[in-house]
Amino acid sequence: MNDKVLVVDDDEGIRTTLSELISELGYQTTTAADGIKALECFKDGYYLCVFTDIMMPNMSGLELIQEIKSRDISIPVIVITGYASIKTAIDAMKYGASDFLSKPFKIKQIELLLSKVKREKHLLEENKRFSDELHLHRLVDNLAGQLEDKNQEITSLHSMSEKITSLKGIKDLVSAIKEITSELIEDAIVGFYPLNRKKMTLVDPDTGAERALDKELTKKTVCRKTIPGILGSEDYETIFPLVIEGQLFAGLNIVTQHVLNKDMEDKILYLLERTAERMENVALYEGLYDNILSTLNSMAKILDARDPHTSQHSTRVTTLSMEIGKAYHLHDDEIETLYIAASLHDIGKVGIPDSILLKPGPLSDEEFDMIKKHPEMGADIIKPILPMNKEAEIIRHHHERYDGKGYPSGLAEDKIPILSRIIAIADSYDAMTSDRPYRKGMTHAAALEEIRKCSGTQFDPDLTRIFTGLAKNM
Repeated sequence: MNDKVLVVDDDEGIRTTLSELISELGYQTTTAADGIKALECFKDGYYLCVFTDIMMPNMSGLELIQEIKSRDISIPVIVITGYASIKTAIDAMKYGASDFLSKPFKIKQIELLLSKVKREKHLLEENKRFSDELHLHRLVDNLAGQLEDKNQEITSLHSMSEKITSLKGIKDLVSAIKEITSELIEDAIVGFYPLNRKKMTLVDPDTGAERALDKELTKKTVCRKTIPGILGSEDYETIFPLVIEGQLFAGLNIVTQHVLNKDMEDKILYLLERTAERMENVALYEGLYDNILSTLNSMAKILDARDPHTSQHSTRVTTLSMEIGKAYHLHDDEIETLYIAASLHDIGKVGIPDSILLKPGPLSDEEFDMIKKHPEMGADIIKPILPMNKEAEIIRHHHERYDGKGYPSGLAEDKIPILSRIIAIADSYDAMTSDRPYRKGMTHAAALEEIRKCSGTQFDPDLTRIFTGLAKNM
């Protein structure tokens, strides 16, 4: 049997990476940058299978599948995808795709796919030996049924996979894998038990109860056994290992009245692999994000420390903004964005010279124009950090006015982001009530009256009402 594999992708890096991984498994590889060049490769011989991208110049992956199948229907084609969707899965299946390989590539996944291809090709060659018309009809019926089953399986698995990969928190991922498992296996009792690494026990997060770690699980393999009946006279317990970066992280415990078949076990293992990948990404993302945020908060504190007259300004503005946001009934994710944006709203002032920022008297027009650049400077500092794009835009517009006479963009009313409008009120109130070298800060009552007067011109009327209502208790 020919063990040569064709890799087709317009991205040279992806072609090289996938080709090297396949070569490590003992297969010969040929690469092509598009569908037209891939078809030319068939002149040099026969291929075990083809890995192809969908979106490519000159000839798409779907067109390539059609061409290959029109020449030799027995050649398996595996679609490379980074954003698997149900529609892509169904379209590719209609054109004759055999399976999918998701990015980032895992050598174990590639090994399983190639082993499966070899088995299926062997079976297909065996089937070709039968020339009897009855056998051919049965084969067609069987393949049609397999295609339908495969269609439904891919649709189901990709739907579940997309649900897992869309989640952002570890708790959400745990809840999702339990929910999906319960949907897959009716009348099952499903539990998720994190590993206590010090004691090497599994812990029930609801009760705190601990259970000994089975030998199979320590080897990171599935543990199966019968237990006294919970659902019936005798039940079957299956514990699947959740492995992250080669280390056992937790066990997914499933109790049923029947033994799980291999197909079901494979589905659960697939979902746990996707969960592990997502947990790795979430942990990395959260670690990097926390480090970046910590650095920026330190910069904001240094900024406050430059001027003793504005010390703790960012902290006070953040506190006031959060009170307004909660009273406005913002969603939790909006509250989190508001907290970060308010904490860093003046970060752009790091670029303002001390001669202007710390000037003891009123500013000249030229100096004030320089101060007015700090919202854009702050946004430019934050914007390159991809997870903070929303915060960057909030910071950019926190000096806009409701009547459109603010800066830097002259936005008005609802064109100004709601979180920017909230910070504008909190920032103005704190600025009015803080002492400066050239003036005494306003009283609480005087500042509130000034904010009321500016309702509808400088400030959002609805937010003004909320703030003045809150201020009665300040």
